[in-house]
Amino acid sequence: MWVKGLKIHRATSWLVTLLALITILLGYAATRRWFPDYDFVLFLHGVTGWIFPGLLLVHFIFSIMYLKLNLRRIFKGLKNERTSGTSSLRLLQRITKWGIIILAILISLSGLTYYPWFFAIFGNFFDFAFHVDFDIILSLLMIVHVGIGASFYFTRRKINHWGVNLSIISLVSFLLFASFAIDLPAGFADPGVYIGGTKYDFDPNEIESVRPDLFQNGSFSVFDILVHLNSTGEISLNSHFNISMDTYVIDSLNGNTDYWWYHIYYTGGDIEKNVVRMDHYPWKLGAIIRLYHESESYISDAYSLFKEEVDRFISNNNSIIIPKITITGNTFSVEFYNITVTPHNLRNETFKIDVITAMDAIMTLGDLGYITYELTYYVSFRRARYVHSYFVSKINTDETVGRCGFLFDVSDSFIWLSADERIITSPESINFYWECI
Repeated sequence: MWVKGLKIHRATSWLVTLLALITILLGYAATRRWFPDYDFVLFLHGVTGWIFPGLLLVHFIFSIMYLKLNLRRIFKGLKNERTSGTSSLRLLQRITKWGIIILAILISLSGLTYYPWFFAIFGNFFDFAFHVDFDIILSLLMIVHVGIGASFYFTRRKINHWGVNLSIISLVSFLLFASFAIDLPAGFADPGVYIGGTKYDFDPNEIESVRPDLFQNGSFSVFDILVHLNSTGEISLNSHFNISMDTYVIDSLNGNTDYWWYHIYYTGGDIEKNVVRMDHYPWKLGAIIRLYHESESYISDAYSLFKEEVDRFISNNNSIIIPKITITGNTFSVEFYNITVTPHNLRNETFKIDVITAMDAIMTLGDLGYITYELTYYVSFRRARYVHSYFVSKINTDETVGRCGFLFDVSDSFIWLSADERIITSPESINFYWECI
């Protein structure tokens, strides 16, 4: 019975490790949107997230029942020169085991804030920050714990070759490094502009916008930074304003005429594709901007979308009339057609008076009496140290709770840019929808 229980203990140890790594990777895949089907990845993360604690509990019970690690014996062995190495590993194994158990409990409980019923009971007592910030520590402890277990496994098999020990040490070191690398935000870098392998710094106080029709003095876009760097001679930029698309177009950058596009991510953000006019995307403190070469088809599709929006704007007598606005809440779903969006100047410290954003769509529906809504201003949010934006916190009876609330997309294009900063020209559609992240 003892031998059978010990085998189950060892089998569950490998299953726990494999499942933990899968769960953590699925979590990264969901939050960083590595795959297009976000909902399915999040579902898989939730399924493995329920199985993992249960399997860990089984493993812990079998550890108590069949793996007798006497601390007094371990400390005694540390004093013996012959057994000090083995005893040190046993002690580290015990420490990592308890570390894994404690962190697994904290991470699992904080992960349950995904469910509104759990948040309604406990509120922020189990802060989601545990789930986001401590998973890396759990990964490191598990890697070390498994590495020690592998070492003892080969010892039991009387395989004590130095090559085996070196392989274990090398593999553990590689996995530790890989865990750190994966945990770094995709956009991890010093704030600034990156073109190729070169980083360019700038003084925000020196930048003036080439779109005074959009930005207030002191505020500016991604494109304005390039214009400034060109004026200081740090880069060579050739561009022109395309009136049919209502945006500036890069003809060449540092002598290269390939198809240039950009990524921008604010503090706590990640790299993401976008279809937003470069001279419309506002800069924020701590932002990282990367210019890169995009495919001809991608640029062509973006330009076609811009032109369609301008054509729609002109055909509607220079008014923004959105053919379809959809709101899909947690308990309701409504659609509105041909809504004339009016400005509310919510962000008149950033944008010029009467500049219309995606948030104005919600506020217009409120003005018309079609919905009720509430907005909440965030200075920071989790890892995002500088947010300073409004978010929709309630529509009708559906109110943000825990990690669940309203996201939005414009013409079916989602990016992590708040609705009060997403300037719209005349999109085909705007969708606000309930999502748990």
